[in-house]
Amino acid sequence: MNRRKFLKAAAASAAAISLPVGTFSILSRRSTASGLLDDPRVLVVRDMAAHTGSQIEADIVRVMMDEAIRRYTNIMDVGEAYRSVFPGISSDSVIGIKVNCINSSLSTHPMVVDALATGLQEMTFSGDPFPANNIIIWDRTTWELQNAGYTINSGSTGIRCFSSDSVGYDNMYLNCNGSYQHPSKILTEYCNYLISFGVMKNHGFAGVTFSMKNHYGSIQNPGGMHGNNCNPYVPSVNQQIRDVLGIQESLFIVDAVFGCYYGGPGGPPNMTYDGIILGEDRVAVDAVCRSILADHGCTTINISGYIDTAAQPPYSLGIADLSQIERVDVLNPSKPVENLMVIHNGSDAILEWSTPEYTGLFKILRSQDPEFNSYEEIATLSGNSYTDPQALTSVEKYYYRVLKTWG
Repeated sequence: MNRRKFLKAAAASAAAISLPVGTFSILSRRSTASGLLDDPRVLVVRDMAAHTGSQIEADIVRVMMDEAIRRYTNIMDVGEAYRSVFPGISSDSVIGIKVNCINSSLSTHPMVVDALATGLQEMTFSGDPFPANNIIIWDRTTWELQNAGYTINSGSTGIRCFSSDSVGYDNMYLNCNGSYQHPSKILTEYCNYLISFGVMKNHGFAGVTFSMKNHYGSIQNPGGMHGNNCNPYVPSVNQQIRDVLGIQESLFIVDAVFGCYYGGPGGPPNMTYDGIILGEDRVAVDAVCRSILADHGCTTINISGYIDTAAQPPYSLGIADLSQIERVDVLNPSKPVENLMVIHNGSDAILEWSTPEYTGLFKILRSQDPEFNSYEEIATLSGNSYTDPQALTSVEKYYYRVLKTWG
């Protein structure tokens, strides 16, 4: 399909179901001479408050997701951090989030995806937030999305959520190790950028399923691609999407709040990890997730060789060797501020505190009531210290609290 036909087909399909499409540009990350990303960094953020019983705590997973992207990019502003991983993005661009809902009892959780989508809307363009309607949450079928708790929306307002079976598959073929597959039109006609948002699961045929195997839900008929433990079918479909389609794959994320280390991919959750794993190198993300399942006693690790194949030519999708991956572990970023001290410095009061696993903003509260029944917010800032000027000259006695802004 040439460029003109591609744009014409995209516009026609969008008009048919009234789904606005962003301005297209070919931004696909092609393999380099080495085939590897310069920085195979993987963030593993865990927070023991991420769940209560079987329920996910929305506020906590938002903290985790924000902390993951900040720490990954070393950019403290969440919106700017996300912008840095979408080269060339504009307010007209469309970001697809490919979730995994084939197992209704262990899908990519809507609350965790909502934390990502909320963060994406903190990107600003000429002072305006990134449009919610330019985010598409998608998977294979409407039924699977609804069973996982997602609300279908193909309208012109709000975050969109719809499936490949509602818009169809492209006429073009991807050659996936000899299996010719039609890709979803959501990949070819609707999105400029893609985020893969998989789940922490083992797999009876493939050994494990995280980011890369999530693309089995991006093509029309993956059923015939499970031979030889999906090796090299999984690397092949990822290579084809990377190198053939005009879409930038920007992030690979795994929802590991809950997971399964045996009985997958269709079994119920049987492990709690309270984690989110994030990176740009899909192989590195999957290799780290595989090591986590191994630590939990997964017995199908030995048949997950497709991850190692993906790192090798002709696929060259990333790095599988854990010794070459920079793994950054962040534990309990929602934990309250610790060790708050008030130091007298002349007429000023200097507040200092510690929050080793949190790099976001803080609110400084001041009150004359030690119970804080009433108080004033005197500052919002980053960092771990604040000076309240001339506070010691007041005839009143002040009490202070420092809160993370998410709370």
